[in-house]
This record gives sequence, C-alpha cells and structure tokens, in this order.
Amino acid sequence: MVKHIVILGAGISGLATAWFLKKLLGSSVQLTLLEANSRAGGWIQTIHSQDFLFETGPRSCRSKGSGREMLQLIEELGLCDEIIGAHSSANLRFLYFQKKLQPLPNSFFHILFNPLVKGWLKAVYRDLNSPRTSKKDESIEEFFSRRIGKEWTSRLIDPFVSGIYAGDCKKLSVKSCFPLFWKWEQENGSLIKGIWNQKKEKKSSSAFVSHWMKQPLFSFKQGMGYLIQSFVQQLDANIHFSSTVKAIEMEKEGATVVLDNGKVFKADHLISSLPASKLAPLLGSEFSETASLLQSMESTSVMVVNCGYRRPVLKKSGFGYLIPFQEKESILGCVWDSAVFPKQNFSPEHTRLTVMMGGTQHPQIDDRQKGLALALSSIERHLAIDSVPDEVYVSLAKQAIPQYQIGHYLTLINLSRSLSLYPQFTFTGHSFDGVSVNDRVLQARLLADKIAKSFNI
Repeated sequence: MVKHIVILGAGISGLATAWFLKKLLGSSVQLTLLEANSRAGGWIQTIHSQDFLFETGPRSCRSKGSGREMLQLIEELGLCDEIIGAHSSANLRFLYFQKKLQPLPNSFFHILFNPLVKGWLKAVYRDLNSPRTSKKDESIEEFFSRRIGKEWTSRLIDPFVSGIYAGDCKKLSVKSCFPLFWKWEQENGSLIKGIWNQKKEKKSSSAFVSHWMKQPLFSFKQGMGYLIQSFVQQLDANIHFSSTVKAIEMEKEGATVVLDNGKVFKADHLISSLPASKLAPLLGSEFSETASLLQSMESTSVMVVNCGYRRPVLKKSGFGYLIPFQEKESILGCVWDSAVFPKQNFSPEHTRLTVMMGGTQHPQIDDRQKGLALALSSIERHLAIDSVPDEVYVSLAKQAIPQYQIGHYLTLINLSRSLSLYPQFTFTGHSFDGVSVNDRVLQARLLADKIAKSFNI
C-alpha cells in the first residue's frame, strides 16, 4: 500500500527531506509539500537585479564537516558542473576593531604581530590548563571566557557568533550552537587538544566530493537559488504553493492538515519543517505542552542590504568583515561578494557588497530606506566607498534566525517526549538543530532514514 507523506514547508529542510525519502522509498510513497509562499526555498533566495546577482540569505556552503552531505546531494542532483569555489583571497577575513579593518591572522607568523590576537600565549596556556565544566550547558560567553579569556571572547568570538546567529553570546548555548567545541572540551579537556585529536575525515569514494572537500567554500554559478530551482524541477512530489496551513489534527494512525482555504490533506505521516513559532499555533489542545515549548524558542530578525556598482570601488580583497559588539557600530558586518565569488559577476569591473544589520544586540530596523541609508554610511566610513550604488536590493528577514539559548537541548528532549504518543508526526528545521544549509541537508538525510526504517517497506 502506498504511504502518503505530507511535508509542511518547502524550504531547504522540507525539500531535502522529500528528496531523501523519495530516494529511499521510491514508488511506495506519495509526497505532498505545502508551502505558504508563492515560491520554494525559504530564506534561500537569489535575486537577479539588472546586471547583479544578489543573495538575500545563505550565499555559500563550507566543504568541511556536514559539507560532505551537501556535496553528495549536489552529485545526486546532477549539479556537479554548476558549482564554483571561492576565490583564494576569500581566506582573508577582517574584523572592524578600534575603528579600522584588521585582518584576522591566517598563519603562525601573522599571529606573532597581529593586534587582534594580542596575548595569544596567555590564551593558549589558559585553554590547556582550565578544567572542563561540570555543567550540563552554559552560555557561549561563559564557555570561551573560561577557555581563552574574556578579552578574546568579546573581541573574536562575539563577532563570529553575530555572523552566524546575529545573537547575544551571554544568552546563546555553546552546547547547541557549537556542539563540536563542547565535545572537544568534554572529551579532551581543551579546545587545542580537541583540534589536535580530531579524527581525519574519511575519504569519499566520489572523486567529485573528494575534490570539493579540499575547497573552503563553494556556491553555484547562478547563486544558491539554483539549488532550490533544481529541487523543484527534479523532485517527484506534489508541491502546493500559496497553501497556508490553518490546523493540524492527529488521528489514531495518521494526521489531517487543514488549509485556510478549507482544503484538506490526509497523511499517513506528517513532517513539519516550519519554524517553531509558525508550528505552535497550528496544534490542537492535546498538544498544549508541545505548543508551549515551541513558543519558548526565540528567533531574531535581520535586514540585508545588497549593493551593486558597475565599477571597482572596493580597494581590498578578501571575504569581508564582522564587527565586535564592543565597537558600538550599527551593522553586523559586510560580505564582499564580488571578491568571494567573482565568477558570479556579470562583468569583472563590477563590485557586489552585502551589509547585514539587526539581530538581538542591535536596533531592529523595519524601515528599508533607513536601513539602506545606514548601510551606505557604514561602508563609507569602513571602506571609504562614497559612490552611490548602481543597484540596491533591501530585504527584511523577520524572525529568520533561531536563538538556541541555554538549555535548548532540554527543550528538544521535552519536545520529543511530548510527541511520543504520535510517532506519525515529526518535526525538523532550523529552529531545532542547525542553521546552516549543510546542517539542514544532514538532518534531512537522518530524518528520512529514520522514517524509512519505521515504515518497514
């Protein structure tokens, strides 16, 4: 008998889960994806504006760690000829520190004379000699202050966290946000020892995967949106756009999904890839505990300002820069897109920049014109670029980045327990276990494996 699986959401989590389920179960399952928006992809969106390629969300993937899963997926989709690596200069990254751009050291020689890592011997000694914590979880700030000192934490770790989570180190959980660092301390007693003792990644049987795992970053010639476009074209599933879910009803051996237009879908298994805040109000009274846990999971908004110039206005090369909170600037940082992926440039003369602002520690900006003005004034001060962009695109991602606060791992345990009576309902998505595209692909594969085994087909 053919099983019907309904997936809520057609972002990267929903699409990748559907892909792996179909690969594992084939014609024994029918897949339906319900997407509230008029397009797929969620926060992944590539804009082709005039002569410029702009990314409003994720713009690249790392090849290390869970990047292997992403590369394997790219190979399965037949997109091997569509990906591009970052320019070698992208290895150079900056911090805006003490009112000027400072390069992060990328060699031992640079460490010796770089003001950003002043006191590095003291930090090394501290890490090698500080005991591991006995706590079950702690904030990112507390963890790194113990291991490398408060000064390094505020100068180096804070902007790194802002670049990923746009969040507050004092509130975010190191165990959930950076589980590898937590593991290194617990197993080795030191971050340095953890790095030294980490196992080498197994070689892939695929020449394509092996080659690209040697590259730090990769994207697509036509932007990250090309991945989403390929999913939609190749996925053997029914994708319903502009389909907003009104309610979810659990039954003895299945589930019913009701849309706001009255349409009803029956499912043998229901998967939600919606953000926690979107899923909570859809649940019935029998899920009061689940809804309460979902509503406790916070997220933050960011504004992205893409600027395009038809001339080379950027005087530096590299990936871009982030800004420690202690600098009291109004933006989180800036990515130099045209330098990172020059193959995406319409012309070698073009310059593309992306300015990010907002997050939990910065003013929430809802007005796009004010956001644009703030972005332009910031890059004028930071990069000495006073030219007016030839093209701009301003987007506001409301509640886009989840904030894994201290104790987040307990919330996940309690969520799973609250749904134990309903094995036909599972959840996934960036609200729960990883914000990167690579994380979402890895979790999608794991979830698909688990569901396929439960079907016993």
